[in-house]
Amino acid sequence: MHDLVVIAIIAGLLALDDRAGWQSLAGEPVFSSLIVGLALGHAGVALRCGVVLQLVWLSIGAARGSRRPNAVVGGVVGAAAACLSMHRTGDPREPLVVAGAVLCGLLAGEGAQWLNTRAGTARERWLEKFELPKDPGVASRNLTVYVIGSALYVALVDALVAVVAVAASVAVVELIIDRAGDGAAGVVAWLTVLPAIAVATVAHAFALRTLRRVAALGCLIAVVMAWLL
Repeated sequence: MHDLVVIAIIAGLLALDDRAGWQSLAGEPVFSSLIVGLALGHAGVALRCGVVLQLVWLSIGAARGSRRPNAVVGGVVGAAAACLSMHRTGDPREPLVVAGAVLCGLLAGEGAQWLNTRAGTARERWLEKFELPKDPGVASRNLTVYVIGSALYVALVDALVAVVAVAASVAVVELIIDRAGDGAAGVVAWLTVLPAIAVATVAHAFALRTLRRVAALGCLIAVVMAWLL
């Protein structure tokens, strides 16, 4: 139960940052997975899951023609499922555990986006009821209540969805581990191919546009920073 509370708090705070706050990119899977991993004691496993999810969602971000999946919930769920499964099963086949967690993270991201759309409609209907009173003091107080309430609503929805999804995902990952058998090699191969395809997609998109200069500059900066650090 304690782990689920921690996960709910992380998901809620990251949802605030991503959609109602500073948008510091902490909610992106590569960062959120590290936060979850440090909180649950399996940073390496969580980060491996987060990197794969990050690459996949980067590769489809501009190709879907619509909003991408909920990266906050998907990243938190994937990383948490990997950590909790490793802790509970102690399975030495770490790539298999990560593969199952990545699958759950992808599904959770899609499901959370669908739920967020419905929940967002309810939130917008509530916000439409706001009326600006003539009294400046009352107007300021009411506006503050609506702004804070809207932000907390976003955090609460993502926190609840993440907790439910993590509980289900751990069961799915453990089922995959138990039933993998001879198919474990195929599951691990899928985990290897998935980010490779994502990287190729991103590289292809940059290669066909003037953004390739930006990509080259970003790569150079990353290399220099890695060398300095």
